Amino acid sequence: MRLPQPLTEELVKEVAGDDVLPLLRLILGKENVSEFKIADKLGTTVNHVRNMLYRLNEHNLVAFTRKKDKEKGWYIYFWTFDTFNARQLIVERKQKKIADLKRMINEENTTGMYVCPNRCVRVNAQQALDLEYKCPTCNSLLKEEDSRQLIEKTRSLIDKIRAELNEAMASEEERLSEGKPSKKRKEKAKKSKSVKKTPKKKVLVKKKQKSRPKPKKKPRR
Repeated sequence: MRLPQPLTEELVKEVAGDDVLPLLRLILGKENVSEFKIADKLGTTVNHVRNMLYRLNEHNLVAFTRKKDKEKGWYIYFWTFDTFNARQLIVERKQKKIADLKRMINEENTTGMYVCPNRCVRVNAQQALDLEYKCPTCNSLLKEEDSRQLIEKTRSLIDKIRAELNEAMASEEERLSEGKPSKKRKEKAKKSKSVKKTPKKKVLVKKKQKSRPKPKKKPRR
């Protein structure tokens, strides 16, 4: 299971801007894409492409290699989107959002919130007390807000973010499991690593030939 593209696009939009999305779609799932090819496809300059890529590189979302053009003498850069780092960043950001929203719900439940009738400000109970329950902008009397509806919306948002987080983490677990060798592959690897004992060569021992008896010399007459 690959990292869902909507989550990847959401991340890139947050950290690098909406204008980087067309570039992302060109390099996503590919390796070592020439910056000149990207510029040609997008109908823009190489400098503009590099500006977008540098924004992604600030968050370690792209990796590059370079190759020198023998004819022109300059370096051409080839770019690859780093899905692993993107997944890690998505997980970190989603976890932080959930923590912030939970903290907000806790504050709503424990302290209560006060709002200006003209929607100038919205403050917690302590801030309202410090302001003597008067809006610092229009001097209207601050009213306690019924935040039950807001809390329910926030809880629904947490559930949505948690589902996206689980999706990103599930794709990582599957990626890791795909990298692990199966039992059969492990057994084959063990067999290939084990040194096979070569059968001992039979040493052929030549039989000693029996020496023929030397003919007896005839006695001289």
